[in-house]
Amino acid sequence: MFVITYEERKIVEDELYRNIEQNPKFSLAAYKLFYNLLKHRNSLSDTIQLHLPSPENHNINSEQLADAFAPLLQLVFECAAETDSPLLYTTGQIAAIFGVSTTTVNNWLRDKRIVYSGADDRPSFKQSRIPDTAIYRSTNGKETLLREVIQEYEYKKAKEPPYDEVERVKNLVQTLILFESKYGGKYEEAVTRLGDPQSSEDWTWTRDADEWRYVMREIAGER
Repeated sequence: MFVITYEERKIVEDELYRNIEQNPKFSLAAYKLFYNLLKHRNSLSDTIQLHLPSPENHNINSEQLADAFAPLLQLVFECAAETDSPLLYTTGQIAAIFGVSTTTVNNWLRDKRIVYSGADDRPSFKQSRIPDTAIYRSTNGKETLLREVIQEYEYKKAKEPPYDEVERVKNLVQTLILFESKYGGKYEEAVTRLGDPQSSEDWTWTRDADEWRYVMREIAGER
């Protein structure tokens, strides 16, 4: 399957809207084509007939037609971008992809910086499942298909060198042994002798204790 980028989508949309303004017969014919194609999809039949004006309505004017084209084209491109169905992502997964917090993603959803069909029906975004056919709007107004952002993220991750967890834990254990050797015992024993590192005037002890605690948390899996 070929990936349809958001830039390609905009090219098609702009050309369609240009023709809608200049050629009313073209606009009605294009509307009929897309309407009938989508109406024959079982999953969209009710949505199409309930929310979009039928092209059989001879009283529909050019302004109504132009307004109806926006949601119609949104459905067209969502269908064109589908594999079998859109892949769904949690807000936490989207946050990891963008390198931001989950709160930021929730704010993006609330502020319409991530847009997809059905988002307006949700009272809360905490349990959102965001389709990869959603549109992401950057701060400069550029719009991108979320799938493109995900593909770029996955490509970069695939190019990263393999992460050796065994080697990482080995290095942590070695660091732990070095601290225990340097201070003559376990962390708690060192604190008893040297005092609370957070209030100590010995900056070396404060620094080492901070790293020591970090190493112990990592080994314990408390990341």
